[in-house]
Amino acid sequence: MKRWMSMAALVALGCSSTSTNARRLVLRSATGLQTTTAREDRSRCDATRPGRSSSEYDTNSDGMPDVRKVFQTVGEASEVHSVLVCREVDLNHDGSKDVFRFYNDEGRTLREEEDRDFDGRIDVITYFEGGDVVRREFDTNTDGMVDMRLYFRDHRAFRAERELQADSSPDFHADYWEFYDTHGNVVRIGWDYDHDGRADRWDRIDRLAPQRPQANASQPSSQPAPPPGMPAAPTAAPTTPTTPATPAAATPTPATQTPATPSATQ
Repeated sequence: MKRWMSMAALVALGCSSTSTNARRLVLRSATGLQTTTAREDRSRCDATRPGRSSSEYDTNSDGMPDVRKVFQTVGEASEVHSVLVCREVDLNHDGSKDVFRFYNDEGRTLREEEDRDFDGRIDVITYFEGGDVVRREFDTNTDGMVDMRLYFRDHRAFRAERELQADSSPDFHADYWEFYDTHGNVVRIGWDYDHDGRADRWDRIDRLAPQRPQANASQPSSQPAPPPGMPAAPTAAPTTPTTPATPAAATPTPATQTPATPSATQ
């Protein structure tokens, strides 16, 4: 009788753990970030599908797995081999996964989802082509919808789009643009004031005169003032940053390089 009760307690504990994981996954399925591609990629983490297997690793020896890998068996006869198709990582060791990377059947990275602020919601998604980063999407205001996109070319960010005037639509409507030079400096900025999807004003930052000393700050500016509620145009080229500048309304500054592989390497 005691043995049966112990087994029942273990089963109950297992069910509770499954429920908790499911609830966390639901929180990660934010409206604007839940697409057909996202659902297909996430299915690669399902180790119960035919030809799949998984393994877990405890990289900090705390007794709790913090890395999980899912493998897919591909090929025939002598060509049969296993390919990594999903990698999940708990970066801060709180029991909740924070990074999800998905691979195709050739082992090339397709997409990566990140919860950078550890609040249980995905806030950064990185897209790859041929193993290289081509686009990164951000949810900077934690509303579950993409409000910023950063585009990459030749392993560097060259353009950013931002939706400053947030609405209830899950669709992304850019109304602010930034273009960067090869050093990550902002060279051109555009604003869409009437929300028709086209820029109404462009400023070439690389052609603006250097900013005057602070003592002359009271002198009137020769640049037209933007409409109320919109960010003012910069008056000087920024110093060389390590990452492209984020629009004025943004709170976090996204990284412009390919996301580093988590420390766990098993």
